[in-house]
Amino acid sequence: MLINNRKFDIRVWTIVTHNYDVYFCQKGYIRTSSEAYDLESTDLYVHLTNNAVQRKCGNYGQFE
Repeated sequence: MLINNRKFDIRVWTIVTHNYDVYFCQKGYIRTSSEAYDLESTDLYVHLTNNAVQRKCGNYGQFE
């Protein structure tokens, strides 16, 4: 799955209590890669969506 031809991940928060009650935060966010998806590419900006990698790319933040 791609969003606007970019890889993505979804971040949401949950809490699990010691009684195994689960609480889910309704607001989350999607992080996208800075470069368009290309299966043949070895560029980390295409395949990884974490901020530690993406913030070094010149396109960082332009597609979110």
